[in-house]
Amino acid sequence: MGSSRVLVLLLLSATVMAVTADVVSLTDATYADKLKEQDTLWFIKFFAPWCGHCRTLAPTWEKLGTALADESGIEVASVDCTTSKATCTKADIRSYPSLKIFYNGEEVKKYQGARDLESLKAFVLQEYAEATKAAKSEEAAVL
Repeated sequence: MGSSRVLVLLLLSATVMAVTADVVSLTDATYADKLKEQDTLWFIKFFAPWCGHCRTLAPTWEKLGTALADESGIEVASVDCTTSKATCTKADIRSYPSLKIFYNGEEVKKYQGARDLESLKAFVLQEYAEATKAAKSEEAAVL
């Protein structure tokens, strides 16, 4: 009976974690369609589970997802390059973790800065402001 209680608690905690996760997990099957979403900026961490730097960044990446969960037009995601090899090849991932910004399906910039929550958040918000400003300028030019 004790082991069944532990199993139930583990299943419940896994369910809660899945429901409250603010980082989108992308795969070979979902990556291309998600990135095509119009007016959406994607900040994506390409990683390998065995990578020490990736494991160190993981809690901060989750906090970033939570911090930006209410920001309209911004999505924080991750791609496991050991299971989504085609996606990582297409994105030209050569080291782990690689952090990249995409907007309207196009790669905008690779992140090279500090890996603390404040730096990551400031970078994303700045890139979003620039991407939406450029998109509005293009729309105005068409009119």
